[in-house]
Amino acid sequence: MLLVFSIILLVFIASNKAVNFHLNRLASIGLLYVLYLTYNCIDLRYSQFTLYNDWFKLNDTNIPLVYLQIILVLILLIYTTVKQRYTLDSKWIYTLVYINLIGLLLFPMVNDLLLLYIIIELQSYSLYIITGIHSKSYNSTRGSMLYFVTGGIASIGILLATYFVYNNVGSCNITDISNYYLIHNYNNNFYNAIDILILALVFKMGLAPLHSWSIAVYNYAPTYITAYISIVAKLSILSWIYTNSNLIHTDIIILVFYASIAVAAYKPLFQINIKTILAYSGILNFGYLLIPACLQDISFYVYLIQYLMTHILIFISLLAINKFVITPSNIWSPILRVNQLIIPNKLLVTVLILCFLSLIGIPPLPGFYGKYYVIQSLIKYNYTIEALSIVIFSVIATYYYAFIIKQLASNYNLSINKPINRTLSLTISTLVVIFILYYTYLSNILEVLSISIV
Repeated sequence: MLLVFSIILLVFIASNKAVNFHLNRLASIGLLYVLYLTYNCIDLRYSQFTLYNDWFKLNDTNIPLVYLQIILVLILLIYTTVKQRYTLDSKWIYTLVYINLIGLLLFPMVNDLLLLYIIIELQSYSLYIITGIHSKSYNSTRGSMLYFVTGGIASIGILLATYFVYNNVGSCNITDISNYYLIHNYNNNFYNAIDILILALVFKMGLAPLHSWSIAVYNYAPTYITAYISIVAKLSILSWIYTNSNLIHTDIIILVFYASIAVAAYKPLFQINIKTILAYSGILNFGYLLIPACLQDISFYVYLIQYLMTHILIFISLLAINKFVITPSNIWSPILRVNQLIIPNKLLVTVLILCFLSLIGIPPLPGFYGKYYVIQSLIKYNYTIEALSIVIFSVIATYYYAFIIKQLASNYNLSINKPINRTLSLTISTLVVIFILYYTYLSNILEVLSISIV
């Protein structure tokens, strides 16, 4: 259905040379319909449904991730339906987002290593183009080329790991690989191959120690594009790790876990660039999720949901702040530095402060419950040192979150309250209500997840 809507958008673009907001709304409505169809197909997860000679598998572990990705992209598309001061119009971006979403949704369901390479390239190549879609921006083009080069290196690692696994097992099908090693036991050659695959995926995600390229790309890309690529790519790859955690050797994951949380807690202490700080924040939060993903614990979903809500609110609020920037850094990213967060709007200041307090882990905000359940699950599985590490590095990361909160509070003038677009205000307000009331329906989420996953 996504492919059908992509063709419809192409036809619409061909018949309308000018970019208009009907295109934005058509894309959003199409994605709503895809979400409706996905909801109607929810019962297929009980049938161990497979497609194309067992290349794709739909089951209990990946169906919630499919929902999360559709909702996430839908929220980002809704923002584009509102005309802003710095509007980055491109008639091709919606079709590219649809094509990218095809790769995002198929990725958690991939059941073959060779197809894994094909789907991740479908996802990656569309992201390369989306990153550089505003070709008049030098930095955007520069970020796209850097993304392409580093993504190509990671792709070589995926192919190399696939070769080694096939050489050992004689098959690239993940179900066959799991069944083979249940009988013949895992050996060092297999784990070495899987470690290469995981390192390649970590490179694609931009986690430490292979993270430097991602910081540069997120800085070069326009803010809206940064919001898209910094969340969806990591979520898609981590969802595959979660779905196929039985194949993964935890030693390499623990090393990446320690490197990610250490680097992402320390490096932003010396940063004043808001996009760089948020990029490191993403590395820190996805670092927290690595071990719960390998354990297939419910805490993975609890933390992931709150993280997505928090970062979506932060990026939409930052995009809305563009209206108040007197001297923008550039038209692609009007706000780059923390000292530019001078916001004459009560709603936006309150939302951003709540989001950063949640990232710190202040109860009863969602971030507190996310960290609580992750730490609880790590202790339950005897990862006590890792749980203690999360506490220590969360305290260190509190400093740069508090630095942004201080900037927001000190530059806020209560005597001035300039309004923002009503539609955007309604969208942000709705998300904030869901965000604040997260603790009230958390027990329902846990109950649904425990029934679905088990």
